[in-house]
Amino acid sequence: MGDYIRQEQKRRKRMYIRNTTLCILIVLLMVLLYIAYTEIEVEETPMQKANPVEVTRLSQTVEEVKKQDKTITEVIEKVNESVVGISKLKNTGNTVFLENGTSKIGLGTGMIVSENGYILTNEHVSGAKYSNCYVTTASGKNYQGNVVWSDSNIDLSIVKINARNLPYITLGNSDQVKVGQSVYAIGNPIGFEFQRTVTSGIISAVNRTIVIEEEEKSSYMEGLIQTDATINPGNSGGPLINSDGEVIRYK
Repeated sequence: MGDYIRQEQKRRKRMYIRNTTLCILIVLLMVLLYIAYTEIEVEETPMQKANPVEVTRLSQTVEEVKKQDKTITEVIEKVNESVVGISKLKNTGNTVFLENGTSKIGLGTGMIVSENGYILTNEHVSGAKYSNCYVTTASGKNYQGNVVWSDSNIDLSIVKINARNLPYITLGNSDQVKVGQSVYAIGNPIGFEFQRTVTSGIISAVNRTIVIEEEEKSSYMEGLIQTDATINPGNSGGPLINSDGEVIRYK
């Protein structure tokens, strides 16, 4: 009986030592795993690296872009009300796809510059002084226009229609134009089917000079503004505006 008790005590002692050793090994393993985990370098994403100030600045930039887009849209909608279509002849078609369309019927664009019906355009669109043309406003109304002034040297003319309380465009100052500035061209490219088409671009250069050769005569046009905004046949006489809706003009 005594031998059995001694053997049982030894067995329990061995189990205690084994269990204690196992617990120690588990604790050591956990410590080693913790140390290894803390030394692992996890690469942060750009958003995680950004500090709160940078994240706030990014959010503000996105909001500013959205607000700017909305403002430009509103500006163009307002300017469109003062853009008109001009034709030299009445009921002779409405497209430059006709043979010699642009020169035959003078399809082009103009812009209302006063509430009592004065319209600025190109002379080659309206015709010379004292000639007649036909004007279509944004509301769809048609008027007969009379050319009250024109200058072939700069290819500009002023047309008068019998109307009142018209929306008119704001004239800006070309001295304030900067290279790289955003601009928008509005006109009737190809014909009235595409009336008041808007294209965008930037000011590519200022104070350009070109030589015009016509009938064995040469002339120079100076102080011109160059843009990469798309300009098509039918855009002649239409406005090139800045982001404030002002026509970029020569002062």
